[in-house]
Parts: sequence; C-alpha cells; structure tokens
Amino acid sequence: MCLIIDTNVFGSVFNKRAKEHTQYAPVIKWLITGNGKMIYGGTKYNDELRGSLYRRMLAELARSNSLVKIPSDPVDKYAADLKVRVPDKAFDDEHIVALVAISKCCVVCTDDKKSLRYLKRLDLYPRGVNPPKIYKRKSHAKLCCNTHIVAVCQ
Repeated sequence: MCLIIDTNVFGSVFNKRAKEHTQYAPVIKWLITGNGKMIYGGTKYNDELRGSLYRRMLAELARSNSLVKIPSDPVDKYAADLKVRVPDKAFDDEHIVALVAISKCCVVCTDDKKSLRYLKRLDLYPRGVNPPKIYKRKSHAKLCCNTHIVAVCQ
C-alpha cells in the first residue's frame, strides 16, 4: 500500500508509546517490513514536516526506499485551485487532497474529522482519481496490502 500520512497522526503512527499507537501499528509495520511506501510533497506538507519530531523516522523510511516525494509545484498549484473552489475556512487540508489528486494515492491515514468530508468529495479530484480510503484504526489494517500500490510507488 502507498499512503499519505496526515501529520496529525504522526505521533500515533511513529511513537510506540503513544496512546493510539496500537491502532496505527499496522501502518508502520507495513512501511518497515512490507511493500508499503509513504507519499508526501507540496510546500505546506513539507513545512509541517520541518516542525515534526519524527524527522529521523522519515529519514529512515527514505533510506529504506519507503518514502516517495511528489514534486511541490503540481501539488501547490492543485492545492491553490482547491482553495479557490472551496473557500471554506474548515478546509485546511487542501494539500492532502492535492497530494491524492496528483499521486493517485488511494489511502490516507488521518483522524482529522473535519477533513474527511473534503477527502471524500469526488468533485475535488480529476477524472479517473477516486477519493481515498481512510485508515483510522487497526480494523483498517486490510488496507495494508499490495492492492493499494499506485504507479508513483513502483
């Protein structure tokens, strides 16, 4: 599976002592021991990563070829277009929707309830790109499979 991990769940995914880690443990296991890859990119996402306590873990994922960077320009342009089309103040994860649109990633790991309604809106994606499946708990571990590997991750 290729997936986009919203920075709001980095602690739950990467920190074994985090309260919710057991819910996200299949994600990190798939990234480290399986064929999983994490997709990231765009200026806003990169800015969020700069402040992350988990830069070492991301560096380790990069060394093990489990991190896929999408160029910022297309993500930023798509995100800017989304903000014009959807001027709602609650829509602050336009960069995640843009990453899905550009990479065609079909799984997003997040627990941000307000972003879910935007992530699921078919009209925000180009033709041929479906809204992603959402990984939020251990029962979603079935998403950690080769079926969800997209072209940019191969």
